[in-house]
Amino acid sequence: MKQTLITILLALITLTAHAQRIKVNEPSISDYLPLLEAQGFKAYSFDTKKLKGATAQTVVMEYVKGQEPREVSGFSMSVDLDEKVVIGFVPSDNDSLARYVFKFREDRSFSSRLYLRPICDPQHPEEKWYMYNSRPFELTAPIEKGKFIPLVLYGSYWFDSDCNACRFCGDNFIKPDLTSDIVKYIPHFFVLGIKIL
Repeated sequence: MKQTLITILLALITLTAHAQRIKVNEPSISDYLPLLEAQGFKAYSFDTKKLKGATAQTVVMEYVKGQEPREVSGFSMSVDLDEKVVIGFVPSDNDSLARYVFKFREDRSFSSRLYLRPICDPQHPEEKWYMYNSRPFELTAPIEKGKFIPLVLYGSYWFDSDCNACRFCGDNFIKPDLTSDIVKYIPHFFVLGIKIL
C-alpha cells in the first residue's frame, strides 16, 4: 500500500511539473507585427467591396497649425477599386521624410513621401526630433461622389511642458471633421484618403 501511494505521488509530481513547462511555438505572422511596427512599418486595411469597380483618386492633405490645409501629393493616382485599400508607412533613411504607400491590388499601388517637421523642447530649441505616429479615421459618414474620404492621419508628436515629454496620445480613431481632442495638440499632420470620382 505504501509503495502504491509513493508511486501515485511521484506520478502526480511528474504530471504537475510537466504541465508547468514552457514550450517553443512556431511564430505566426501576428507575432512579427509588433517588431515591424517598432521598426516603423504600419499598415491600415480598408474594406471596399461595396465600392468595387468605382474609380477613386488618392489624396494627401497637409495641415500645419495656423495655416490653411493644402494638398501635397503632387499628383493623384486614379484607380478602379477592388476589395480593399491598404495605406501603409515604411521606414525612411532620412529622419525628415516618411514614406507611404497606397495599395489597391497586387498590380496597383502608389508610393511617395511626406516632408516632416521637427519638434523641440522650448527650453532646449537646439535639440530637435522627428517623431510621428498614425491613427485611422472613424468611417461613419455616407460616401459621396467627389467628396474627400479621410482614412489615416499621420501626425507629429508634440512637446507637453506639463509632463516635460513628447506625446502622441489620445483618441484611437479620428473624427472625419477633425474635432477629436488629439488633433488640437498636433502641430503638423497629414491626412491620407481617397475621393470617389
